[in-house]
Amino acid sequence: MTNRTNLDETIAVSVDLTEPLLTAAQVARLLSVPRSSVYEYARRLHNPLPSIGVGRHRRFYRSDVAGWLASLRT
Repeated sequence: MTNRTNLDETIAVSVDLTEPLLTAAQVARLLSVPRSSVYEYARRLHNPLPSIGVGRHRRFYRSDVAGWLASLRT
């Protein structure tokens, strides 16, 4: 008998397909930091830069970057 509980559960995630995703290089230009810093910010355990994994790539919503920056100001 197969346990199908995990297969039948659906996780609702809000995704805005009208907002273009940014690359780490684009985020680095916005923040005036090296691209490696963008990846480091995304890996942080405390207040990480929100990102999305697309295959082996990392992508960023500009609105998430703006919200993350605002959180640093408070």
